[in-house]
Amino acid sequence: HRKRVIITRTLSKSYSLAGIRCGFAIADPDLIAGMRKVKDSYNCNALTIAAGIAALNDQRWMRNNARRIGVTRQRLRNALLRLGFDVPESQANFVWATHPRHAARRLYEELKRRRILVRYMQFPDALTPQGRCGTVEGLRITVGTDKEIDSLLSALRELV
Repeated sequence: HRKRVIITRTLSKSYSLAGIRCGFAIADPDLIAGMRKVKDSYNCNALTIAAGIAALNDQRWMRNNARRIGVTRQRLRNALLRLGFDVPESQANFVWATHPRHAARRLYEELKRRRILVRYMQFPDALTPQGRCGTVEGLRITVGTDKEIDSLLSALRELV
């Protein structure tokens, strides 16, 4: 069965290399050969490959970066909870936040006006927190630097 398993990994989050679009796959050599037959003809360029190799060779930096993101993510989540947001646990480099009394679209627009960028997301025909089918909306907030998170939280304190 291992011949049909593919492990994929990007260098986007923990390695902070989302902009270069670099990743890799680990699989049985026969499976990789089959994938090569159908892959796009444009592969990673030399700079992307060099950046990817350098990142993979610096595991200490990646682990420290992941740890920093985790600490900041938890601080962000705790502060949002104190402001009345619903924020599920997250293992990603972002949190999902909704507020029972403040529309996500309005919060997004007001933050954007203040040049604080988060993502407004809307999912029609989703399962709502009340267990019904409907539209779910919220804010996808990327874990930034401590200074960026402080600015976001300061603005949200004024808005909610």
